[in-house]
Amino acid sequence: MCEKSTYNEVVGVIHVHFPLKRAKEYFYKISEQSKKAKIDFVILTSHTPKRESYKEKYKEIFELEGYYNDILIIHSEEVDKNKKNHFILFGNDNWTDEKDIENILNDKEKFMKFVVHPFGKHRLFFFKKDYKWKKWNSFFDCLEVWSCLFDWANKTKVYNIPLRYLFFPLNLDVPDQKVLKKWDDLNFIRKISGFAGLDIHCLPLFFKILDIKKNFSYKKIFKTLRNHIYLRERLTKNFEKDKLNILEAIKKGNLFFANDYIFNSSGFYFGEKNGKYICGDKGKVGDVLLIRNPFKTRTNLIKNGKIIVDELIEEKEIEIEKEGNYRVEVFVNDKKWIFSNNIYIRS
Repeated sequence: MCEKSTYNEVVGVIHVHFPLKRAKEYFYKISEQSKKAKIDFVILTSHTPKRESYKEKYKEIFELEGYYNDILIIHSEEVDKNKKNHFILFGNDNWTDEKDIENILNDKEKFMKFVVHPFGKHRLFFFKKDYKWKKWNSFFDCLEVWSCLFDWANKTKVYNIPLRYLFFPLNLDVPDQKVLKKWDDLNFIRKISGFAGLDIHCLPLFFKILDIKKNFSYKKIFKTLRNHIYLRERLTKNFEKDKLNILEAIKKGNLFFANDYIFNSSGFYFGEKNGKYICGDKGKVGDVLLIRNPFKTRTNLIKNGKIIVDELIEEKEIEIEKEGNYRVEVFVNDKKWIFSNNIYIRS
């Protein structure tokens, strides 16, 4: 059995927006809300300003990231071209020029790229909005498998807006099956790590009025879709070192993600039984993998996109007899709750 001390579990949220005009104020505000939500890190995301004057005005935002109230705040840029093909970019120290996007997407060394809401679309006030990812042949590291915004907005219509706001996050849907299938298909070609993103924005006045219970406050939404990262060492409070370790772990897929508003998923484990490796890593045929849940509940072991185990599990060792990509999905009351990244078993 893997000892709990083998890895340090670090919990945080990814894809969080804030007003550029009040950036420094919001870095502190978000750190305070993060502390109340009991998370360790936040990856903030800013849309690329469309005007050159705004790029100049807000370029200092890239220098604001760091530790705030003991919360690790990482800043990233959400890049798109004509509101299509959105991805989160790390590795730039200034805003991206539109003419450089194709080169960035083809780069395999300098930048880290997370594709977001890959099948994202919604219709609210009779206007259909499509934010789907089309550049599947480009090079990127990670895929936003679960999107809080889009997996909630896809069932939000004009006639049910008040109720949708009132009962959030209880009405947050599970990941789109198309995204899960695409994630599995991509991993046949090359390793693509998955994560959960919030894509939360500050609400316009009309929606603030609807959100009478403040369900879309940072504090509350930070308790929903969270990423649990396995680190070999503890956070050091050295910002550059901790930032690198967290981003590298996400890129490698050394994490699971869950809707922690249902139940706190901390303590889940999927990896080699003695902790030699974890989800996101490679193993070999004949290895014994361990699935450990916070409590006994329905669990699927999925190989190459197909369920091979479907049973109630609290802790179970499974000897792997064939090559393949293995990941885990865990349910609560028959609703999907936890998703691991793949373990890549080879001969």
